[in-house]
Amino acid sequence: IDPMMFPTTDGRDVFPKTGLNDGGRVYIGDKNKRCDAMPPKAWLRKGAKFIFRGSDPNVELGRKDPKYWVDPVWSDPQHYSRVILDETSNLHSELCNADPVTGACRFASTVILANDVDCIGTCNAGEYKQHISGLQPCECSIDEIRTVRVDNPATATGNLPSVWYEYVRDTCVQMAFPEPGYMKAVSEIGTTYPTVANDAMCADTRLATAGTACCDPNNNNSPKNICLFRGERTTYDTAKLRCESNGLVTCPWSTIPINYHCGTDIQWDGDHYKAGMRFSWTNEDCSMKVQIDEKGYVAMVHDVGSLTQQVKGRVRIDVGTYFRVFWDGDSFPTTSNGCEGSSSCEVRGTTCFCSTTVHTSPVFDGSAIITKEQLLTKLHIGAPNPALFDEGFYFRCTAPACISPDFSVYFTQVVDKNNDISQAIDEKTIFEVTDPLTGKTMFLSNTNSMVSVGSGFSFRNPPMFNSPVDQTQRDALAETDAVLHHYVQHSNTAPFIATRLIQHLVTSNPSPRYVGDVAEAFRTGTYSDGVNTFGTGTYGDLEATVAAVFLDDEARSTTLDADVTHGRAREPLLKLIHFFRAMELDTEDRRSREVDLIYLKDKIGQESHYAPSVFSFFLAEYQPIGPVLDMNLVAPEAQLFDAPKLIGFLNGMANLPFYGIADCEDGKGFGPFFFSRFKITDHPDERWYQCHEAGSLNPDTHVPHRFRWLPESNASPAEIVSEMDLLLTGGR
Repeated sequence: IDPMMFPTTDGRDVFPKTGLNDGGRVYIGDKNKRCDAMPPKAWLRKGAKFIFRGSDPNVELGRKDPKYWVDPVWSDPQHYSRVILDETSNLHSELCNADPVTGACRFASTVILANDVDCIGTCNAGEYKQHISGLQPCECSIDEIRTVRVDNPATATGNLPSVWYEYVRDTCVQMAFPEPGYMKAVSEIGTTYPTVANDAMCADTRLATAGTACCDPNNNNSPKNICLFRGERTTYDTAKLRCESNGLVTCPWSTIPINYHCGTDIQWDGDHYKAGMRFSWTNEDCSMKVQIDEKGYVAMVHDVGSLTQQVKGRVRIDVGTYFRVFWDGDSFPTTSNGCEGSSSCEVRGTTCFCSTTVHTSPVFDGSAIITKEQLLTKLHIGAPNPALFDEGFYFRCTAPACISPDFSVYFTQVVDKNNDISQAIDEKTIFEVTDPLTGKTMFLSNTNSMVSVGSGFSFRNPPMFNSPVDQTQRDALAETDAVLHHYVQHSNTAPFIATRLIQHLVTSNPSPRYVGDVAEAFRTGTYSDGVNTFGTGTYGDLEATVAAVFLDDEARSTTLDADVTHGRAREPLLKLIHFFRAMELDTEDRRSREVDLIYLKDKIGQESHYAPSVFSFFLAEYQPIGPVLDMNLVAPEAQLFDAPKLIGFLNGMANLPFYGIADCEDGKGFGPFFFSRFKITDHPDERWYQCHEAGSLNPDTHVPHRFRWLPESNASPAEIVSEMDLLLTGGR
C-alpha cells in the first residue's frame, strides 16, 4: 500500500474517515491521543523518536523540505539557519552516545529517549543566526524541532563527520473542528512564481503548524517572517510572543516578502520539488462552518474574517471535500425543509450552509460506578500517558472507588477519598485501560466533543491525522496504519483469514466448526491440541492460527480421504515446483542457476509475479460446472483448469524427464517458442537453449537443469513405484 508522498501541498485527502463498523459508529483515529493534549516540547520527553538522516538536513517524514535546501549554496548554516546541537546539550549527549574511550559519537539508526531531557538556551528569533560564534543554544525557545545536526565532540579522535537526525512526533490526531477561542487565520506565502496567490485558512492555535509573521504596530502593510531555524513552525502564542519581543505585533497581513532564511519561499511554476512551509500566522480570528449535502455528509468551510485573501480550495465554500459524520439521531438539516429555517443555516443550491459551535463535556462525572465496558464504549478520544507530563501534573487516584483490576484513573489533583472524586473528575481526567482485543494499554480522555449545527442538530467531532495546513508523510503513514489495524481488527477478519488459509492449505470446503476453531485461534492468539499450546496470546498470532489449521482433526483424519467433498485441487505452479523438487531438478555440477520460465502463464495459467490482479489467479468462490456446482461447493484452483491449460500442463510434465527445462516436441515443453533460458546468478551469463541441444549429452550444449533423482540401485520395480508414489502423491 502506497500512502503517497507529499511533494506538493495537496498530496492526499486529509479529511476524517469513518470505519467499517457502522453499528459502532467509528472514526479512523478514534482513541488516539489529541496532538494539542500532548505535553509541551514533546521532542524532549521520554519516548521521543529521532531517525538518522546521515548528511541530509531535510526532513523525510515531516512536510518535505525543498530539495534545493541541501545544495551547498542554499544550506550554509551561516546564512540559512539550521539547528546544530551544542556539545553541552543533553539531547546531543543522547543522540551522540559517545564512546567512552575515543569520545567519538556512536550514531544509531533510531534513537528513542529513555527519559526526559532538559533543554538549554533561549534566543530572540529576530536576532538569531545559527552557528555563529558566541551565540548560546536555543532549545528552550523552540516549540517543535524538525532536524538537528549532531557534531562529534571536539575532543574526539580523528576527523569525524557531522550527521543529522529527524524528530518524528508520536502519532496523534487533531479534532476536525477546534473548540472556540483556539482558531486563528493563517495566510499562504504563495503557490507560483512570479504570480503570488496568497490563500488563507483556519488553524488550531495550540499546534505548531505555521510560521511567524510580524508587523510594525503602526503599519500592517510591512510584514516580515522571523524564525530560529529554517522551516520552523510555531504555535500562535509563540508567534505572538516573538513578535512582541521584537517590538512588533501579529497582524492581518495579505502579502509578505519571501524570507529564504526562514524557508517561506514560494513554489516555482511547474516545479514540484517544492513543499516547504506554506503558511504563517495572522492575528485574524477564524471560524468554521459546514456545508451539508442531501446525504448528511459535511464539508468544512473556513471563514477567515476580514482577510482579503481567497480561502484555500480544500476548505472553500462549494468546492470543499465532503466526508461522513455521525449525526445524533441520524437527523440533519436538509434543503427540503429550508434547512430547518434556522438563522444559522441557509439554503445554498442542494446543500445547507450552516455555522457551527463546538462544545466539550466530561463523559463521566463521578456520580455512578464506571465499568471497563463503559470506558471502551463511551470514550472515543485518546490521551497521552500521564507519566509523560511533569511530576506533580497527574496523580493516580487511590480512593477505594478507583481501585479496579480493569482500569486506573488519573486526576490533576490528589484523590484518596471517594467523596473527592466528583470534584476532581473533569475533561482532563485520564483512564488507563487494556484493549481486550490486542492486549495493549490505552489511555483515554474523559472528554466528549460535539459539533452543534443549526437548531438542535449535532454530530460527534471527528478526529483527523493530517493537518489541512501542514500535511506530512508521517501523519499519512499513521493514518494508513490506523486503517490497516481497523481492517485487521474487524469482526469479519478472523473467519475470513481462517477460511482462506484452510482453502490454500487443507480443503476448499471446510466445515463451519473448523473455520470457527481457526478463527478463535487468530482472535485469542493461542491454540492447544491437548498436548502442546501454541501462540503468544496476542490477537492475530499466526503461530496459533497455523497450528489450528494443521492440527485440527479435519486436516489430519485419513477417514476424510474417502469423502469426495474433502480436499482441494492443487495449483499448477505448485505441482510443477513439487515435481522439480521431488525429482531433484538440478545441474550436474550443482552450480546455482536462476531459471526463467517466461510465458509460463500462457501454458498452465500461472507464473511467478504475474498474477492478473490483486485477487490472484483464481477466485476463492469459484464453482466449476458439474458435480461441484451441483453440491454447492467451491473449487477455486479449478478456474485454471480449462482444456488448453490442462493439455499444456500434461505436455510439459511429460517432456521434463526427457529434456529438462526446454521446449521440445513441437513446443510441448515448458520453455517458450522452442527455446528455454537460464541465468547463472554468480556470473553475468545468459543463454537460450534450442530444442536440438536439449537432449544432448554434451555438457557444453545440453540444458543444465535436468532431473537428477535415481532410485536405489538394488530397488525392485515395485519399490521404485512406491517411492515415486510417496514423492509425487504423498502415498495416495
